[in-house]
Amino acid sequence: MDAKTILNPKGWLIGVGIVNILFSAMNYLMGGDVATTALEAEYGALSERELSMATGYEEGWGLFGIPYGILAIASGLLLSGSDRAKMALAAGLTFMATFLALFIVSNGNGYEVPMEQFVPLFVVLSALAASGYLHMNDEEAEEAPAAEA
Repeated sequence: MDAKTILNPKGWLIGVGIVNILFSAMNYLMGGDVATTALEAEYGALSERELSMATGYEEGWGLFGIPYGILAIASGLLLSGSDRAKMALAAGLTFMATFLALFIVSNGNGYEVPMEQFVPLFVVLSALAASGYLHMNDEEAEEAPAAEA
């Protein structure tokens, strides 16, 4: 099986969308635990007010992420050919840029995003972008012989 077969944009868009929805829902449902883990290493035990604010941030981030998962799934199901591939490339690169900025800003402010969570995310998003790149010109290649006939 070659890379182009494994990196099918439809499957990667749907898969990344499902994972995004699951992790976003988990972030919303476990906001207090996520906030405690992210902050206590840097600042020690949090006051009730600090934990409440950080929990609200995590719950908001979780709710904010769910529509992106829905959009990824919809793109995988509703688009086709090079349009789907271009969306996979754009989505993968956009997600990577967003999470890289979040990682830099959050860790720079003492809100720890562990590298162990960051690296697997980037591997998956790189595969999504690569799936789009590999299939970006598929329709054009198929249409070229018909135009010559």
